[in-house]
Amino acid sequence: MRYRVDVEGRAFDIEIRPDGQVWVNRRPINIDLAEMVGRPGYSLLVNNRSYETHVETAADGQVSVVVAGRPYQASVQAERQPATTTRSPFRSKLSEIAIPLPGLLVDVRVTEGQSVQEGDVVAVLESMKMHLELRAPRAGVVRDLGAVVGQQLAQGDVLAVIEK
Repeated sequence: MRYRVDVEGRAFDIEIRPDGQVWVNRRPINIDLAEMVGRPGYSLLVNNRSYETHVETAADGQVSVVVAGRPYQASVQAERQPATTTRSPFRSKLSEIAIPLPGLLVDVRVTEGQSVQEGDVVAVLESMKMHLELRAPRAGVVRDLGAVVGQQLAQGDVLAVIEK
């Protein structure tokens, strides 16, 4: 998955590969993020340097981040990539919405049997403290809605099937 992150006027292109490797501006970076036990915030390890961080996401998509006591304002935009795979030419009337990154399902905005248009938000996934909107790849009817709010999902899990 690719993101464009703007931090106080500086732009960063971030790619999180399926194997978990993170690239920033086309350079690999060793990153680990873990929630701190007993208090709000995260322990961020970047190229073996440790930082204490706190992240807050506003409803408008803006992100407030405090790293090692210094506050930053940022915006995060996910690159529009289809979150679907069609598994077989015999199932061409079906498109799956697959989970692009491991995370927590925080919102489901459709119900099974509901009609959707291409680009409609089907659900919201929280991953790495970012909210990712999972959108319908095409117009159709939601079938096989296989997850509920609060469920942890793995990369590649199928959230729903859209039937043409």
